[in-house]
Amino acid sequence: MVRAVGFSNTEFNPTKPGRLCRGRERWIEPWPTEGEPPTLHRLVVSGATFKDDSAREALRGVIHAGTDMVTVMSTLFPRKKFLAFAEDGHPADIPEDAEGVELYETYRAAGRERLIGVRWLQEVQGVHNLRVLLESETGLERVRGFVVLKNGVDREAFQEQLFLLVGMSTLDSPPAHYQPLAIAELLEHVEAVLLLHRDKHGHALGVYTLEPMDVEPKLKKLAERKKALLIPFAIPPMLARWDRALAEAKVTWVAEHGEDVPFPVPESDSPYRLDRRRDRRRRGRNDDEDKPEETTAEAAPAVDEAPVSATVVEPETAAPAEVDEFDDALLVAED
Repeated sequence: MVRAVGFSNTEFNPTKPGRLCRGRERWIEPWPTEGEPPTLHRLVVSGATFKDDSAREALRGVIHAGTDMVTVMSTLFPRKKFLAFAEDGHPADIPEDAEGVELYETYRAAGRERLIGVRWLQEVQGVHNLRVLLESETGLERVRGFVVLKNGVDREAFQEQLFLLVGMSTLDSPPAHYQPLAIAELLEHVEAVLLLHRDKHGHALGVYTLEPMDVEPKLKKLAERKKALLIPFAIPPMLARWDRALAEAKVTWVAEHGEDVPFPVPESDSPYRLDRRRDRRRRGRNDDEDKPEETTAEAAPAVDEAPVSATVVEPETAAPAEVDEFDDALLVAED
C-alpha cells in the first residue's frame, strides 16, 4: 500500500465558499453583504492510502497518510498557542481545562426532541496538550476547530466573531458547521483559523489566513518522515479525485527524474478504469439499467413495442457500429 499527503493552497472567497466534503459537511449560508470582503487564502491538508494509481479503494483523511492532526498542526505552527473551540458538544464530553462552558438546547437532524448541547473554549500549547485534547475517543468530533493566537490579543476582542463562525450551526444531514463570512472578521484578531473538515474516511485540516502560506517545504519534510508521497492538488483534496492528482504528479516526476526512475505508485491493472467509473455513474442515475436484461424466450415485448422480426437489415438502414467512448446524444436517442 502507498501512503500520501495531499494538499492544496488556493484563494478563498467567503461570499462564494463553494462546497465542503459532499454529503458529509456544508457551509452555513452566508449572510447578505453590501461590500466585498477580502479574499482569503486556504490551505487544506489531507491524506490517503491506496494500492495503485487508480486510487479506486483509497482511504482518505489525514490519519490515512500515516500521520495525525496534531503532527500536521505542530508542523505548520510550531511553538504556537492555540484556542480550541467546540459547538454542539455533549455535556459528558467536556475537557477538564475547558473555559466558557455554556449549555443550550438544540435539535438533532430531522428530530423534534430538544437536546442539551454545549460550547466551550480551551487554550492549548504544546504537542502533548494537543494530543490529550484530540486523541481521546471522541477528540476530533468534540472539537470544531482552532485559532492561532497572536501575542497580546485579548480573547474578548474576537469572542463575537468566534460565535458567529459556529454559533449558527445546524445538525441536519449533512450538517452546516461554519459561517464563511465570519472567518474574515476573525482573522483581524488572530493569526490563522484552523477548521477540522470532514474527508471521506477521516478529517482534513483547513487553514484560513489573510496572506498565503509557503508550506510545501514543511509538508515535504513531514511526508519524508512518514515515508509518504507529497501530492499537490489544484482544489481541496476532500473535493478532488486522487487518481487525477496522481496522474499529474507522475508527469512532474518524469520531468524531474526521467523515465529511468519509476514513479513510486504502481499502475492499475485496468487501462479502462476511468471509463468504467464513468459508466458506473451513468448507470447509477437509472436503477432500471442495473437490472439484468431479459434473454429468455418468455420475455415479451412491451405493449407499445413492435416485435423484432427476423429479416436481414439492409446496409443503408443498419445500426451504427459500437464506439469505445460514450456519446450523450446517442444515449438519448437510444433511450
